[in-house]
Amino acid sequence: MPVYIQYVYEYPICALLILTIVLCRFFAERQLPVIRSRMFAASVIVACADVIFDILSSYVIENPTALPIPLAYTVMTVFYLLQMYFPSAMVFYVFSATKTLKMRNLKQIFLTMLPCTICGAVILINPLAKWLFYFQDGLFYRGNAYPLLIAVSVYCSAFCVVYALIMRKNISDSHFLTISVFSILLAGALAIQVNWQHILLTSVAISIGMLVYYLELQRPETMVDHLTGLLNMDAMMAYIDELAARETKYQVLVFKVENIRRINSIFGYTIGSLTLQSVADFLTSFSPDLRERSRARKKLGKNKGKNASNVADGRKLGGTLPEAWAFRLISNQFAVVSTNSETHDALLAVLRDRFEVPWYIRGLEMNLLCTMVEFGQTESFGSGDDLYKAIETMLPAVPKGDTVSISAPTLLQLERNLSIENALSKALEENRLQVHFQPVYSVREEKFTHLEALVRFEHAEYGDVSPDEFIPIAEKRGLVMEIDEFVLRRVCEFIKNMEETKEMEFDAVSVNISVTELASSVFPMKVCAIVDEYKIPHRKIMFEITEAAIATSYMLFIDNLQVMSKLGFEFVLDNYGTGGINVAHLVAMPFSVVKIDRAFLQEAQSSPKGLILFENAIDVLRKMEIRTVVVGAETVEQSDMIIRSSADYIQGFYYSRPMARTDLVRYIQTHPVSKSRVKGENIIVVKE
Repeated sequence: MPVYIQYVYEYPICALLILTIVLCRFFAERQLPVIRSRMFAASVIVACADVIFDILSSYVIENPTALPIPLAYTVMTVFYLLQMYFPSAMVFYVFSATKTLKMRNLKQIFLTMLPCTICGAVILINPLAKWLFYFQDGLFYRGNAYPLLIAVSVYCSAFCVVYALIMRKNISDSHFLTISVFSILLAGALAIQVNWQHILLTSVAISIGMLVYYLELQRPETMVDHLTGLLNMDAMMAYIDELAARETKYQVLVFKVENIRRINSIFGYTIGSLTLQSVADFLTSFSPDLRERSRARKKLGKNKGKNASNVADGRKLGGTLPEAWAFRLISNQFAVVSTNSETHDALLAVLRDRFEVPWYIRGLEMNLLCTMVEFGQTESFGSGDDLYKAIETMLPAVPKGDTVSISAPTLLQLERNLSIENALSKALEENRLQVHFQPVYSVREEKFTHLEALVRFEHAEYGDVSPDEFIPIAEKRGLVMEIDEFVLRRVCEFIKNMEETKEMEFDAVSVNISVTELASSVFPMKVCAIVDEYKIPHRKIMFEITEAAIATSYMLFIDNLQVMSKLGFEFVLDNYGTGGINVAHLVAMPFSVVKIDRAFLQEAQSSPKGLILFENAIDVLRKMEIRTVVVGAETVEQSDMIIRSSADYIQGFYYSRPMARTDLVRYIQTHPVSKSRVKGENIIVVKE
C-alpha cells in the first residue's frame, strides 16, 4: 500500500537543537573513562544523525521522485538502521547498569541482542528483498515485514524493564530511572509513530531521552582535580568499580612525590603547586583522550629551547606512548591505571626514567624523589574502595625512593584483611558479634569476683578470627569505636540481667577500650549516657587500656581518665611488663588495677632473676595501693607461684577459658573454687 503523508518538521528541528546543545556541552567537559560516558558519546552522535535522517526520510516519503532511487534507498536504509540503534543500546545499557556485562555472560547478551541483529540484517538486504519498504511507480510503499521494526523495539523495551526489575538490587536508582524513562519514551514514540506518523515526535522522544541520560551521568566537574586537571580519586574509584564489574584485568602504578613538602617550605606553595602540575602534565601525555594528550604536548613543548627537560619531554611525546588513565589521589599521590600488561611495564620504565632526571619549574632545577608501588595482579580487588585500602596500607610501608611490586602472598593477605573488614562491618550492622566473658579469680576471697568481656568474631570463610587480627583492622578502618560501643552495651545488658535474675554475683566487668575512643572529647559523656541508660552503677564497669597505648599517647586521654575516675569508673592497665611504661605513668594516671603480662610470668618461672623482678613488681604495686592481676596462668605450678607472690587476682586457662553468657553462668554455679587443686591438670576442683 502506498504511503501519503504530509509531515510536520518543526518538532524534529527543535529536537535537533536540543541534541546539539547537549552534544556541545558533553564534549566540552572532560569525561570519565567509563562505559556509560562512551555509550552516551555514541548515542548522542547517533541521535543527531537519526534526527537529520528522520527529516530526510520524511522528505523522501513525501517526494519519492525528488531523489534518485539508489540515493532514496540509501537514506531510508540508514534511517532505519539508526532507529534500531536505540533499542540495541538500551539492552546494552541495562546489562552494563546491572553489572552483568561480563565475558561469561556473552552468550546471554548475544541471544538477547539476536532479534536486533536479525532486524539489522533485514534492513541491509531490504533494497534487494523489499521486505520493509520499496519505491514503485514514483510512490513509497511499506513491505509486509515492516511491523518487524516495531516488534523488535517493543521486545527490547519490555526486556529492559523486566530485566531491570529482576536485577533491582544490583542497579542504582539513577540507572533505574534512566531505563524507566527510556522505556516510557520508546513506548510513547512507537504509539505516536503508528497513529500520528506525520507529527514526527520520535525525534522529540529521542532528544528527551538523551537529555535524561546526560543528567544521569556522573558530573565530570566533581571528578576532576582542579589543581592538576587530572581525574581525581572519586573518578578512579568509579573506573575501577567498572573494570571489576566487567571482570576486566587491569594493572595499577601508584606513586608519591616525597619532597613536595620540602619544596613548599623552601620555595613556597606556588612552586610546589607548579611542580605537581608538571608531574600531572607528564602523566596526561599517556591519556587515551587525544585532546588531553595534545594539550599536554603543547604545554610541555611550549618552552622548547629554555630548558632541557621540556625539550626531552617534547621528544618523548613525538613517539608512540602507552595509553593509560592517570589520576591524582590526594596531596602528592598519583595513580596510573592500564588494562594491558605490556602497557603497564612500559609505563613503569617511562616513569622511572623520568624521575631520574631533573624537573625544571620556573627556572628552578628540582630533583623529585618518587616512591612507587605497582599492583600487577588486581583480581582480588572487588571494587575501587578495596584497591584504595590496599594503597593506603602498602604505600606508606615502602622506603622512600624505592619501587615495590606487590607479591602474590601480600595480595592474599590484603584480600584476607579486606574480606575480614567487610564481614566485620556487616556483622556490626547486623549485631552478629559475640561477647564472651572470662572469670578472674580472687586469691584472697578464693572465688571468681571479676569478669573480662572479650569480643569474638566469626568469619564465614576463615572461622573464628583472633582479636589480635581483626582489632588492628578495625582500628585502621574506623570500626573500632563501633565495636567498643557494641561491647559496652552488651556488658551493660549482661550486668542488668544478672542483677535482676541473681544467677551469679561479681564485683565488676572489665571492658577493653581503644585509644581512639579514649582520646575523644565526648567519651566521658558517651559512656555515662550508655551506662546510665541501663541504670548500672559506675563501679560495675572497668575499662582496660594496653600499656602500648599509654606509652605512645597517654597525654591525649589523661584528662578523660581523671574525669571518669571521679565519676566512679575504674581503669585497668593491661599488658604491664611488655615495655614502654614507667612508674611515672602509674603515678599520673588513675589506675586501680594492673594486669601483669603472661611474658612476665613465663620469665619468672624460667629464671631466678625474672622471679625476683616479678615479685618486686607486685610488691611495688601493692605499696602504691594498686591491685594486681597476673594473666596467663595455665598450669598448677604457675598458679601456686602467683599465689605465693601475693598477687590479688589470677586470670588464665587454668581457671577458666572465655565463654558465652549461658555457659558462664552454668560454669560459675557448678564450679565454686577452693584452694585444693589436682596437680598437673588444667581443671578446677569443685566443692560438692
